[in-house]
Order: sequence, then C-alpha cells, then structure tokens
Amino acid sequence: MADFRRWILALAVLAIVVGCVPASAQQLVCSTSTTVVPILRHEGMTELVGDILLTCTGGAGATPVPAGSVVPQADITVTLSAPLSTTVYGTWPVAYTANEIEPTDAVLVVDDPSPANQTLCTDPTNPTTACQVVFPSSSNYSFNQAGIFNVFQGVYGGPQNTAGTESPYSITFLGVPVDPPTTTRTYRITNLRINASGVPAQGVIAPVYAYIAASSSTSIQINNTQVVVGSVSNGLVTTTNATNPSLLQCQTYPQMQVGSVTFQEEFATAFKVKTNGVQNVPGAIYYSESGLEVTITNGSGGTTTAGEATTGTRLQAVISNIPPGTSLYVDSWAASTAQTATQPSDATLVTSGTTGTPTDPYANTVTQLVDGSQSTPSSVTAVWEVTNTNPFAIDSLTFGIYISTVATPGAALPGATTVTPSFNPLNPTGTWTDGDPIPEFAAGVNVQTAGSNLFTFSLCQTILLFPYVTDYTGFDTGIAVSITSMDPTLGATGEAGACTVYFYGEDTTGAGTTTNIGTAGVYTSTDANINTTGNINPGQTWAFDVAGIDTGYASTSTYGMVGYAIATCNFQYAHGYSFVSDYGVRNFAAAYLALVIPDAARTPLPFMCASLTGTSAACNSNQTGEQLVH
Repeated sequence: MADFRRWILALAVLAIVVGCVPASAQQLVCSTSTTVVPILRHEGMTELVGDILLTCTGGAGATPVPAGSVVPQADITVTLSAPLSTTVYGTWPVAYTANEIEPTDAVLVVDDPSPANQTLCTDPTNPTTACQVVFPSSSNYSFNQAGIFNVFQGVYGGPQNTAGTESPYSITFLGVPVDPPTTTRTYRITNLRINASGVPAQGVIAPVYAYIAASSSTSIQINNTQVVVGSVSNGLVTTTNATNPSLLQCQTYPQMQVGSVTFQEEFATAFKVKTNGVQNVPGAIYYSESGLEVTITNGSGGTTTAGEATTGTRLQAVISNIPPGTSLYVDSWAASTAQTATQPSDATLVTSGTTGTPTDPYANTVTQLVDGSQSTPSSVTAVWEVTNTNPFAIDSLTFGIYISTVATPGAALPGATTVTPSFNPLNPTGTWTDGDPIPEFAAGVNVQTAGSNLFTFSLCQTILLFPYVTDYTGFDTGIAVSITSMDPTLGATGEAGACTVYFYGEDTTGAGTTTNIGTAGVYTSTDANINTTGNINPGQTWAFDVAGIDTGYASTSTYGMVGYAIATCNFQYAHGYSFVSDYGVRNFAAAYLALVIPDAARTPLPFMCASLTGTSAACNSNQTGEQLVH
C-alpha cells in the first residue's frame, strides 16, 4: 500500500507539471477515455479492465515529423487502483538489478492498426534505439500501415526501476512514438488484468481507477489523467436442490438422482468463453476471458500471443464424503436458460480432472466420476467449462447429480454426502502469482453455501424386545440372538454386524435402574468376544446369561433386577430367544421369542387404525402404531 501511495503522489506531481506546460510546447494534446467500462467479478483474480484510449491532436504549432526523420519517443505509464495480475514474460518477480525490466501481456497499439498492419516492437525493454519509427514519406502519417512499429509491449513498474522499487500497480510502455497527426492520433492500452478480489467492497459495486502519465523530452499533455476502467461486483450465485434421501447401507440401489446444483451469473457477462475465434482487432468487444490477441515477445527471445486465457469460465461442485460402494455421476452438459445460439450446450464437463478439455455434449448425457470401488469415504470435484454464453442476459446452468450403490453391510457410516459449488479454479490464499491460470478465483470472496446434504446412509438394523428378564438371586435369564441372513429365500445378502443389549428395570429394593449389568446396563457382542471384529456372522447365534454378566449377582439374598431388555443389532434378519428359570430349573422355567420392534419412529395409535385409515381424525396420519412380531 505504501508503494501505491508513493506512485499516486508521483503521478499527481507529474500531472501538475504537465498541466503547467504551455500548450504551444506540446507535440500532442490528449484526452483519456474508456470506451467500455466492464463489470469485473469480485471473486476474479485475473480480470480484464476496460481499454484505455488516448485520443490526441497536435499541440499548438506542432507539425508532423518530416519524411525520413526519426519520430520522437515518450514513455506512457498506467497505474491502477488495484493490484495488477497481468502475465509477465520473464523472471519477474525476482531480486532486481538496477534498471531491470521485463515484458508483460499488456500492449499499447497506435492508431488501432488492422491485423495485417500490426508490427511489434520486438525489444520492449530497449525501444529507444531498437524500435525507432521513420516514415518513408510525408503523405500518410497514420501508424495503421505495415512495417511501422505500432504495437508496444508494457513492462512492470516505472521507466527507471531500481532494485526493489517495482510497483505491482503500474505498467509502463517505453519508447512510444510521438508524432503530431494531421487530424488525430490514438493510443490504445489493453490487456491489463487486475486481482479484483483485492478491491474493498463498496456496496453493490466498487470502481477501479487508472491514472495515466507521460514522460519524455518531447512533452505530451494529458488533459484528464484519471479514468474508471472497471466496476467490481460479485459474479456468482449458486443453488443446491438436494433430495437428501436416507438410504440403507445393506441394500443395493440402481442409478437415481440425489440432487442438482445451479450456477447463475450475477450480471450478464460473468460467464465467458475462452475466446471468440481470433481476437486481433483493436477496440472490438469479444465478451470472452481472452483479451486482444497480438504477437508479443515471450521474454526469452521468441514470440507468443498476448491476451490469451487458459480456459473459459469454469464452475465446480465439490462432492464430499462419498461412501464405499457408491458410484457417482453428473450431467455432462447443460443448456443455459438464456441460450440463444444454435449449439445445444452452454457448459460441458471437463475431462481429466480440472486440467482437461470440455467433453462432447453429444456423446454422453451423464458421466461417472466415482466407480464405487473406494474402500473409504472419498471426494470428487466436478468441473464444467462455459462454452457458449448470452452476454446480454443472465445465464443459469443446472447440472444433475446421481448415484448408484452396492450393499456394504457392516461398513462404517461416513455421515451425509455434501456438495459445495463455486467458480474454478480457486486460489486458497487470494494472492496472485505469475503463471497462475486465467481465469483464477479467490476462495475467500463471495463464498457460496457449503455442505448442502445430497444423501445419507443409515445402518440396517433389527431391534428386538425381550419383555421380561431377571437375575434376582436364585433366578437367571438366558438370551440368544441369531442372524438368519444366510437364508436365500429371504433375498438376504449375508450381512454381519454387532449387537448391543440395553437393560431396563429396577433392582429388587426399588432403588432404580440396575448398573451392575455390563457397563451402566449395556452389554455388547464385543464384550462376549464373538470374533475379532465383535460382529455376529451370518448363521451364527450369540448367547449369554444375565447372571453371568452381572458382577453383583447373588451378593445378597435379595440382590437382582427385574425388567426388560432391548437388543439393537446392526443387520437385518435378527431373531431372539429367551429362557427364564430358577437356578437349576427345579421349580420354574419359561421361554419366549423376542419381539421385533419396527425401526422407524411412529405414533402409538391403536392397532385398529390399520383398517380405519382415513375414516377418523385419529387415523389420518396413516400410521399403524407399534406392531410387534417374532
């Protein structure tokens, strides 16, 4: 921030000095404008600001340079009110030596040369001698002609950088030719990108300013040195529509939709394609992520193309906590609600993670991203790239999310599977680094609603009621639980799982719930060491007697409890048996089958409601009450 303030102060002093020079001493008198002031995404870290156009006439008494003479040169510097993120072709940022400068993606074109007439100054760091302009005749002083240097590449910072003084807010164009025109001369500055996430929020929109200054022995008078080159606003709003079904992990489910995610732009140009063909006409509006595509130096002696984006706007949905045995699919493409073009898709799925190319929307409608072979909960990021937009309307794109499952009885439950939508790619720090992709977005700006539940898996359970148990001194209760999932006639899947028995009742003195059975009245199959996992296997029976697990059994003549027990088994097809007797089965013995309690909560309405549904207010809930079976 201190560097930026020093630059602003320097520009203010320069503007005063320039403004005090008599007009008769000026070669050029220029006015500054921005032909289009774009809305910039606040989330965006590589946002293209509007072109800056200097429209100039000759100063009083100034005349065109005679034919065969060298055209004088000037340096033009642009300073932004937001940190720049314009691509650098060189080694910036590094420790500098004195006067070290590197070329960037930003360009200045003189007189808006047509593509055929564009001639690059191939040495942007030393154009004073390398890129001199000499007109062959005095009949035409327009720079829109072949063979005349009219494309100049910007360098970071000011014209005389010393070690450590480069400003991340400024770009300078060195050696720009200054020749008074017979009518008007234009200088267009384009391909300036900023990190809009660094612009403080100021209500709905926040302006971005550019300050323009010229420095040379041949003075240029700039009448208005400050222009607005962009307005920053949030670019994305998302909506998640999830069915959030509760699925049983012991069952297999065919492919089903569990939700969708909708991406909608906040303003009509928030979604952009990568490029609209060849974008080499200065001043044209392309509504794409790329800028003016002209040939520039690459910092190592070769050439490259300025202004090119890495991709079109990309949108992502991070789907987390996908359980084992679950395959996940997403829509391969979607058409926008604002579509007007003939192609059937406005965004398509990106193959090969986040670095691939959009898929063919004709080839598939749904693409599998997770195949269900994962042994632990996993996550996946679905990425779609915008391939067609309507720049005059609000685009909205909806993508479905689908799953299919195979039964995974006994596996640990991971909790709800969630989806979090946003732009892509996200930079977690919000700090732009040269070489980052274009576009790139800050993870901490305009954060969308996270963690919307898509679906949840529940344990497959059988709940058994043992209505009467006792271990009063001289009496005992035996309990047995069998897992019958090996029976093929039931369509069982051979599930295995653990059981937990909860004891309820009072000791014989009426002092309250017993605490001597197991731990606080709870006994599990792991305590019985059924096997190394604590699970009861298919076809196996777990049996124990209550007296055997009660550490205080027969400690007094009146010790013991009388009550009931409930067993919760994490598998289907559990059945129970109980045997109550006096010690040695001498005078008393009774046996019964445990009752199966429905594992879904229900209102305890009378049993008769099953046949009276809809005939009385008490039965209109269509619940049948507690119906126990063996």
